[in-house]
Amino acid sequence: MKYKVGFFLLVLALAFLSGCFQPTAETAGELICPGKPTIGEAAGLLALQKQNVQPFTAAAECTITWRQENGKPKSENVPGPLIFIPPDKIYFKGDKFGEVRFGTNESEFWLRSNAGDMDTYWWGTKAQAAQCAETMLLNPADIAEALGIVNVTPDWKLSHRGNYDILDRIEDGKKVARVYINACDYRIEQIEYFDEDELKQVSIELRDYTPGENEIVVPSRIRAAYFNRQGIDESSVDIRMKHIRYFPPEKQGKKMFVRPPRDGYNEVYRLNELCEFELSTN
Repeated sequence: MKYKVGFFLLVLALAFLSGCFQPTAETAGELICPGKPTIGEAAGLLALQKQNVQPFTAAAECTITWRQENGKPKSENVPGPLIFIPPDKIYFKGDKFGEVRFGTNESEFWLRSNAGDMDTYWWGTKAQAAQCAETMLLNPADIAEALGIVNVTPDWKLSHRGNYDILDRIEDGKKVARVYINACDYRIEQIEYFDEDELKQVSIELRDYTPGENEIVVPSRIRAAYFNRQGIDESSVDIRMKHIRYFPPEKQGKKMFVRPPRDGYNEVYRLNELCEFELSTN
């Protein structure tokens, strides 16, 4: 039995990561911050911010919302610790109604859950995930983007709207990603990912940037939503982080970022070269 990546995208969003917020001239208010005049300057400042990102830990409250078969929304709250070690290590573990554990390291990613009726473990290599960019819009190879850490290069397109710089990544003449940046503090407030028809499929909103210990500044609220082709959000997760603290190197245990063993999970799926999750023996 194989799982398409689209399904895993939904589950991954639920593990990691109200109405839909979209920056506009109206929400931005009176224009007082002109933004960057060139994409080179915008990319340079974002690269500097990325270099200055520090490891942190936080208490995360994750509210998961999805549509049931009858079309009605249902929500669950999953609290747990969240740890991020730049540039590519993430750890989250929630245990409220069963285990939900998600992590990444330099080479692998994993998600396992026995919450509710689930008893499943997904994993794969980042190298393989990088080959599935067209079908894995929220890609484990670049999961730090969900924290507002986006690798913008000078070949992106820059435009302005109100108090926002808008950066578009174009591939083969089509828009695949869009980033909204508040021109006043130059913090990313929204990231959108588009399908092959340039329809919005994933939106990540980053709000309430809060200074933490050691001059750490991260969004204390993150909302990720997955949309169908009619523009209706089929699922979302709203993360609120508090007690954001610097996570010193001496506390960064190696085992925390090692892919955990099967530990009795009934079904294990690995991402294959067809960008599908298929049953695995390990």
